Amino acid sequence: MVFRTTIEGTTKQENKELLCALERSIKERIVLQEVAQIATNSPNLESVVNISLDKVVELLSVETAAIILADEQGDGVTTITRGGSLGTILDSIKGLSVGNTITSRIALSDIPVVIEDILKYPHLVDDPVKQEGLRSIAAVPLKSSGQVIGTLIIASHSLHSFSSEDISLLNTIGEGLGPALKNAELYETLHEKIRQLDIQNKELVKQQQRLLEKTKEAKAASKLKSEFLASMSHELRTPLNVIIGFSELMLDEIPGKVNDEQRQCLDDVLTSSRHLLQLINEVFDLSKLETSKLELSMTTVSLKDVTKWLRKTVMPILAPKKQALDIVVEDGLPPVYGDEIKIKQVLLNLLSNSAKFTPDGGKIRIEVIRKDNQCYVSVIDNGIGIKREDKERIFEPFYQANTTIASRKNGAGLGLAISKKIVERHGGQIWVESQYGRRSRFTFTLPLSVAC
Repeated sequence: MVFRTTIEGTTKQENKELLCALERSIKERIVLQEVAQIATNSPNLESVVNISLDKVVELLSVETAAIILADEQGDGVTTITRGGSLGTILDSIKGLSVGNTITSRIALSDIPVVIEDILKYPHLVDDPVKQEGLRSIAAVPLKSSGQVIGTLIIASHSLHSFSSEDISLLNTIGEGLGPALKNAELYETLHEKIRQLDIQNKELVKQQQRLLEKTKEAKAASKLKSEFLASMSHELRTPLNVIIGFSELMLDEIPGKVNDEQRQCLDDVLTSSRHLLQLINEVFDLSKLETSKLELSMTTVSLKDVTKWLRKTVMPILAPKKQALDIVVEDGLPPVYGDEIKIKQVLLNLLSNSAKFTPDGGKIRIEVIRKDNQCYVSVIDNGIGIKREDKERIFEPFYQANTTIASRKNGAGLGLAISKKIVERHGGQIWVESQYGRRSRFTFTLPLSVAC
């Protein structure tokens, strides 16, 4: 009878233990499933950590749990996410090198670590852990792609015996959390970059809109400026022509005799008036070019004939400075298609400009050659040259490089700007190559006649 009772008691105890084990197993499976579901469904790092830690604390019946994440090199602790009071202690190792604290070395080790009684092994923990009064700590590594990215830690203020099943379960949870945390971390990094890019894109759109508005305003202002200059140039030329006309009549002594002193004054008036008229005409030409109101009389033009005319025209400019002019036109060069008067104006502007900045006794050369269906015209001199920073700006209206010299040459800084507009209206290009202090080469292109 006693034997039977003993057997019955043993059976009940075994059944009870089996039932507890079954319940624990079911609970563990549920927790693992929930952790796996969290890891799969939630890309948010904080959400994955917090929910997972709550489940670990509930499952293992500990007071607190925490996750330490390593930096990208794995040699320091840069991020600490925690649950419970353990996080306060772990803050002390945040940002430190792994080699600087025992806790951090344990936290980022590659194997599970269990300290059932900290009082027995005080050398394994740091002062903050002792001061908090923790007695038992267990930790397992968190891995992603075979690399340790952090540690899952559980702790208790009371003495806690961690079984092999507890550590195995904790390790299983860690194996599932590692990739999930890495993915969540990458997702948050990507999300932050996307957010920053979105902010930058919105700012760029605003800047683009402001730029478009400014461009419209600038175009409108430029148009008004050109129309104003065209109108004023037209109004100024009429009285100026009258001044020039009467000055010429008085010099010819039509109204009566003039003495030498009066003649000198009239010569000065006529010279200044003609110079002023030239400047006004340049402004007028530029304003018409900018508003596309200048009409071109397009026809076939022989550049050989144009250069012959040019030589005769510029000799009075070159002779006083004893400057030599060499003109080379490729044999058999076909005619170009353009406005002869405007082409002459471009060449005269470039040649006058070269003469202006070439010293006495200098050399100027004009080369005209054919390349494919284009004609290349170059004006070369051995003058003072152009600085690198001035090469693009010299084609802007009213801009003058070498302003000290230019100010003595009575120029308005419009010749090159007008030349550029004329060449572009012909479908060509103009540019300059220069070595400051030695030489300059201005080249522009014109289309050959279609008939050729």
